[in-house]
Parts: sequence; structure tokens; C-alpha cells
Amino acid sequence: MQFMITFNHVEGAWDELSEEDREAHGQWLGDFIAELAREKDSKMIFLSPPEQRRTVRKEPDGQMVVSEGPAIAGPEQVGGYYIIEADSIDDAVVWAEKGRWLVGSNEVRQIFS
Repeated sequence: MQFMITFNHVEGAWDELSEEDREAHGQWLGDFIAELAREKDSKMIFLSPPEQRRTVRKEPDGQMVVSEGPAIAGPEQVGGYYIIEADSIDDAVVWAEKGRWLVGSNEVRQIFS
């Protein structure tokens, strides 16, 4: 089965880190990316910064509206994702736990084909 794991960040959390913590995160991230490639033949896909996003919404009257900002407002925003093969959602959750370093969440969802 395939699963998509999003990594969601709390806006401003990175800015609150010390330079030492940022360096530690960079090292952790490099190690995790290597493990993900080696063990799951996958890679992380990073999205552009939140201020560069646009939301396209079709209104009930049929009008298309393009706006700046998230489709769903909240304290966490998607920073990217990775796709893995796993035997179950529980196995995929283990990888979501491995992939969480900063404050925020990782959402695990099965991909249907």
C-alpha cells in the first residue's frame, strides 16, 4: 500500500530556534532524507514558503476566486510531503513519527489506486 505523509509546520516555530538548534535540525533532516531514500526508495518534496501560495476556489455562484493564503486557515500549514510503501497505516505512522522534529504534525493518508 502507498501512503502520503505530509509534514505540517507551525508558523514562526523556525524563527524561534537558536542557531545551534537550526544546525541540529539540518543534520537530523539530512539523516532522515538519507534513511527515507535508503529504506523506502522515497524522497521529501518541499513546498514553497506559505506567503507564495494561492488558493483557487469555485464559489456557489460559479465564480472562480483566486486569493493569497491557505485554503484552510490554521496554525499549521503543509511544508511538503513524502510517499512511501508500507504494509499498513500503523507502519506508515512509524515513518511519520521518525519524520517529526519541529513542533507541528505529520498527517498520514493512504493513496488509493
